[in-house]
Amino acid sequence: MGRFVKNPEIGDNASAIKIPNVTTAQRPSGVNGQIIFNTTTSTYQAYNGAQWYNISDASREKTLTVDTFQGDGSTTVFGNGSGNTLDGSTAANLTVEPTDATDLQIFIGGVYQVPGTHYTYSGGAITFGSAPPANNGTDSGHIIAVIQNLHKLGE
Repeated sequence: MGRFVKNPEIGDNASAIKIPNVTTAQRPSGVNGQIIFNTTTSTYQAYNGAQWYNISDASREKTLTVDTFQGDGSTTVFGNGSGNTLDGSTAANLTVEPTDATDLQIFIGGVYQVPGTHYTYSGGAITFGSAPPANNGTDSGHIIAVIQNLHKLGE
C-alpha cells in the first residue's frame, strides 16, 4: 500500500508517496488503479482490470518533439522543404518523420487541428485543407506548432 513518507533530503515538512517496490513475480493479482514499481523491469506499472501495464520506463526516456512553422496565408503544405519556418526560411522540415497522422498533435495559434479534418499527413509532409493565416509578427497568434513522438508515450 502506498503511504506518505517524510523525505529528510528536502526538509521535514516535505512529503512524498512511497510506491511499493516489487519484482514481477511478487506483483499482486491486481485491482483497478493499483500502481507499483516493478524492480525486475525498472518500470512503474498500473493495473487496469485485466493486466499490468507499463506507465513509465526508467531506461527509455520519452521525449516529445515540437516543430514550429508560420503560415503565409497561401501555403498549405509544410515539411519536406515546403512551408515557412519561424525565421522566414521556406525550407520547413519535420525534425522526426512521424509514422502517421495519429503520431502528431497540431495547433495553429493555439487551436487544435483535427487529423483527417483539418490536415492530412503523408511522407514527411503535413497538408492543411486551407492555408494557415500569415503570422502577424506581434503575438505569435498564427504559429503552427507540431508536436511529435506521441507514440512513444505508450511504449
